[in-house]
Amino acid sequence: MKKLALIGIAVLAMALVAGCGSKVKVWRPDGSPGYIDMQGKKFLVMPADMRYLPGDKLKLAAALFGGFIAEFGENGISLQPIQPMLEKVGLGDLSWKLARGLVHAAFFHHSSQWDSCGGEDYSVVPNLVKTLVEKVAELLGKPDLKFDYIVVLHIDSRGAGTIPGTLKLRVIGGVYDPMKDEILVAVDWDQVTAEDALLAEMATIGPKAVGLMMGKSPEKKEAAAEGTAEGTTEGTAEGTTEGTTEGGAAAAE
Repeated sequence: MKKLALIGIAVLAMALVAGCGSKVKVWRPDGSPGYIDMQGKKFLVMPADMRYLPGDKLKLAAALFGGFIAEFGENGISLQPIQPMLEKVGLGDLSWKLARGLVHAAFFHHSSQWDSCGGEDYSVVPNLVKTLVEKVAELLGKPDLKFDYIVVLHIDSRGAGTIPGTLKLRVIGGVYDPMKDEILVAVDWDQVTAEDALLAEMATIGPKAVGLMMGKSPEKKEAAAEGTAEGTTEGTAEGTTEGTTEGGAAAAE
C-alpha cells in the first residue's frame, strides 16, 4: 500500500511539472500599443531552431514549427522548406542568432535597436538579416514577395530538471521589423517538461509563443471580458433560479 502511494505521488509530481515553468517575460518598446495587428500583415516565419534536446530532432522540429506556423495562417510565409538553401548562403544559424539578439537587446539593454548590442555575436545579426531580406524572394522562388515582419522562435535545453525524467527548457523569440530595423516584441521563459512528453509539448509551445508575441488589442480584450462577464452572469442566474425553484418545490412537498 505504501509503495502504491509513493508511485501515485511520483506520477502526480510528473504531471505537475510537465509544461510548468517560471514567469514569462514579454518586452515591448516604449510607445507600443501592447499588441501587433496581424490584419493584412505578412510574417516571414524563421525555421524552427532548437539545441541540446534529446530525441528525434526532425520530429521535434516538425512539431514545434507546425504549431508555430499554423498560428499565422495565410499571414505566415514559411522558411522551413528552404533551410538547406539558407545554410548554403551562410544563414543556417540565423534563427538562433536572431532569437538571441532580440532577447539580448530587449531584456539586457531595454532597446529596440541592434546598435545597443555589443559583442560580435550580436553585431553580425543586422547584416545577416539584410542578406536574408535580399535573397529570400529568390530562394523561395517568389520574385514579387512582400512581407512586413520577421518572427522567430528558439528552444534550448538547460539540462535535467530536479525531478528525474524531466528537462529544463528555455524558450526565446520575438518579432522584428527589418524595414525599420526595430524589435517589436521579445519573449523569454523557462519551463520544465517530462522527457516522455517532450514531443507533445513542442506542439504547444508555438501557439503559446505567438499568443504572447501578438498580444491582444483593446477591442479584443474588451470583447473577451464581456464574453466572460456574460457567461458568468447567465450561468449564475440560471443556476440560482433552477436551484431555488427545485429546492422550494422539494421543501413544499
